[in-house]
Amino acid sequence: MTGWRSLSRRAFIGGSGAAIALPFLESLVPRVARAQGAGPAKRLLFYFIPNGIHMAAWTPSAQGAGYGMTPILKPLEPLRNDFSVITGLANLNAKPDGAGDHASGTGAFITCAHPRKTEGSNIQNGISADQIAAQAIGKMTRFPSLQLGIDGGASAGRCDSGYSCAYARNISWASATQPLPKLTNPQTVFDRLFEGFDPSVSVAEQEKRRRYKKSVLDFAISDAQSLNQRLGTTDRRKVDEFLTGVRDLERQIATAAPPSSSGCGSIPRPAATLPYQDHVKVMADLMVIAMQCDLTRVISFMLGNAGSNRSYSFIGVSGAHHQISHHQGNPSNFASLQKIDIWEVQQLYYLLNKMKNVTEGSTNLLYNSAVFFSSEISDGNRHNHTDYPVILAGHAGGSFKPGRHIAYPVANNTKLSNLLTAMVATVGVANPKLGDSTASMTGL
Repeated sequence: MTGWRSLSRRAFIGGSGAAIALPFLESLVPRVARAQGAGPAKRLLFYFIPNGIHMAAWTPSAQGAGYGMTPILKPLEPLRNDFSVITGLANLNAKPDGAGDHASGTGAFITCAHPRKTEGSNIQNGISADQIAAQAIGKMTRFPSLQLGIDGGASAGRCDSGYSCAYARNISWASATQPLPKLTNPQTVFDRLFEGFDPSVSVAEQEKRRRYKKSVLDFAISDAQSLNQRLGTTDRRKVDEFLTGVRDLERQIATAAPPSSSGCGSIPRPAATLPYQDHVKVMADLMVIAMQCDLTRVISFMLGNAGSNRSYSFIGVSGAHHQISHHQGNPSNFASLQKIDIWEVQQLYYLLNKMKNVTEGSTNLLYNSAVFFSSEISDGNRHNHTDYPVILAGHAGGSFKPGRHIAYPVANNTKLSNLLTAMVATVGVANPKLGDSTASMTGL
């Protein structure tokens, strides 16, 4: 087949060597594929927060669709029909040998395997849910998966009571012995996604490029205008929406960068560091665009490393998060934890809402995704690995029916791994096996 209808689903627009992947465009799917039910790709995102949750202000009292929003969940109210709260799940393999709940719990976060207690190179864990999915569908995109986060650090040395930092600083594992380090610098992530920066180019050459070359988006917009003549009304709107989103992100990163590094080549790089709040939002923007561009369909994200001691003074909470999470029943600590947890859920809302605002055919990016949000432990004082705080957002392209509080009996220790394999199954993996999983969860 020749002509524009032979374009693949992952079409590109661009000029003069600059290219940006287009979002899903129904107009570019061959008629045969459309007749067979081809549609937007399904995506998986695994979102980690450290130090557990103040469960008393998290857990709804009622079950089903009519549950009342708790204080911590309240920021998600506008998306009520796009996520479910799931309680009563256990990850018993996350329980450490002796002390070390934070590292062991983080290592087992989406492997549901039992991390070997070691500070040396003989680490042993299990393949993670995101990598099971990436092995199956990663070849369809430029990046099989992305591992992103906020806090860095090497995957060696001791991080928690005899546990290697490999467990405390990574949630993605390609195999039982291979953790996948995350990218934490939005500058690096943006460069990797859009390939617009060449660090070997001199300042003089950068200036020459700025004089004689337009931005990557200027080339893309020119091609998009030509492409638009061949698209339907819905797809033309989506191309405009996509380019507007990329331009907004480009401006945001350029604004955050100091004047001395405001541009290099076709795409300006961000500052090496950003204020924490801005850092989190920019990473969310990058995750959405990476999925919207179909550059990847599998992402893991760590809001912090295991047992994070970050201070949240910007929301009026003094002291270290990890220390506060050892609340000892102190009402003052409960109040501080609730503020931190609400802020974390607000960041989740920002991400999910941005995904929902990306249209894909008659649906949207959030509808076609499954997003898992949880922590390495449940209650920070008990360090328990039962009754986890879990949000499952998105419809997975219609596979899930969110909008409920799904409560499993805590005493049953229902396997968290069975939820994760249900997520992996939605992207076409047949009978996935993860950690201690027995069967993919149904009724989600």
